[in-house]
Amino acid sequence: MSAAHEAPAAPGENPATASAILTVREVEPDDAAAHRLWKAQERDLAERYEDPELELETTFPTLVGSWVGDDDGVPVATLVARWSPYEGTRPGDLELKRLWVEPTHRGRGHSKVIMRVAEEAGRRAGATRLILETGLRQPEAMALYERLGYRRMTNYGEYADEPESVCYAKDLPTRVLVLNGTMGAGKTTTAAAVHDLLAERGARSVFVDGDYLCQATPADPADPHHQRLMFASLAALAPLWRAAGYGFVVLPRVVEDGDDRARYAAALSAADAGLASVAVVRVTASEATRLARLTEREPAGYWRDMALARTVELEGILDDLRLDDAVVTTEGRDRLEVAAEVMRAAGWQ
Repeated sequence: MSAAHEAPAAPGENPATASAILTVREVEPDDAAAHRLWKAQERDLAERYEDPELELETTFPTLVGSWVGDDDGVPVATLVARWSPYEGTRPGDLELKRLWVEPTHRGRGHSKVIMRVAEEAGRRAGATRLILETGLRQPEAMALYERLGYRRMTNYGEYADEPESVCYAKDLPTRVLVLNGTMGAGKTTTAAAVHDLLAERGARSVFVDGDYLCQATPADPADPHHQRLMFASLAALAPLWRAAGYGFVVLPRVVEDGDDRARYAAALSAADAGLASVAVVRVTASEATRLARLTEREPAGYWRDMALARTVELEGILDDLRLDDAVVTTEGRDRLEVAAEVMRAAGWQ
């Protein structure tokens, strides 16, 4: 895949040089241009650290992405991302490696551009933190990472006892997708399909049905639908999910309150990463389809009668509220097709 990314001028930079366009393309691990750039980096580091025997790894078993940046068709930049294999790191840590820009093409914003591409790949993979290692003899690299919001961390893995190594980290906010919709619209089915698509691309995600967090009796008269209980439960679970390295949360639940988006963000935020990013996408289907689904799903009697009446009432309420980022129909469609459209609407593709 490839895309042209233009680096905006940072404060103090010359716009004439900072606005050069770098075309970043994802490449295979054996890409010749990437390996040529890695070899140039290896020579540079061998000279800086006075180690003529220095050899850098060129295979990455936990690879998430490898990119090459072209300036006017010439490969001049490279970067690799992989799930961290090291002790002293966390599940969900995505390690960035092999950042290199040819010396004759520096000062044009290329490092920032290719770093942003890798960071977005980390978000798409459900990473909770980006980590990397550089060295004291690379002050320009240290300055770049600090400008991009990275902070010093304890040296990890093979760098733990290297006095000239410096390790950095940048936390990524949890990304939350709330599947809204009336009864029988397909919230849970679609949420499960989204979770399946994320799993197919190797992303780290949690799927929990909000309704399951509300199954308690008797109900508090001040909280008849157990909304407060659900948000409290999510807030208790969020640190566990972060510690386990899950950057995506997929959650089907009706959204009838305009303040609920902020409540989801607050409940699922991490202290080190800031507010969670919340998308609300509603699924819908025709009344006839919903009634047929509920008739098949619910046992005859009270629950079926309640569901058949509630689906009509709630659809009208949700239509009027318009609290969603997008509305996607499930009518006559494959669940994975619906899930893919929901993910596009949420910005997760």
